[in-house]
Amino acid sequence: MEPPDDFGIGLVGTANNNVIEENFVTGNTNGIYIGATVGKNTVRSNTVIGNPAIQISVTRPEVRALDIVNLSPAQQTVLERNKCVTSLNAPCPVVVPQ
Repeated sequence: MEPPDDFGIGLVGTANNNVIEENFVTGNTNGIYIGATVGKNTVRSNTVIGNPAIQISVTRPEVRALDIVNLSPAQQTVLERNKCVTSLNAPCPVVVPQ
């Protein structure tokens, strides 16, 4: 099942040469969504936690939802220094509450 197209920040279609940087993304079905047909883009230094929102997680557990979803071909999207808890094809470092 494809992730729903409800997202906080999305790169879809032929999006190319974008920089998504230093955002706080929370409360969406998917936090940052990177589609399969996008060009070269950079996603760095974002905090993407709490996607899906707790309401979605509790009421619709069947919904496939993550903090960062990267469906782009290998090497198309540069992902650096993002903070997240859940992801698909994107690094999520361990986040320790302060």
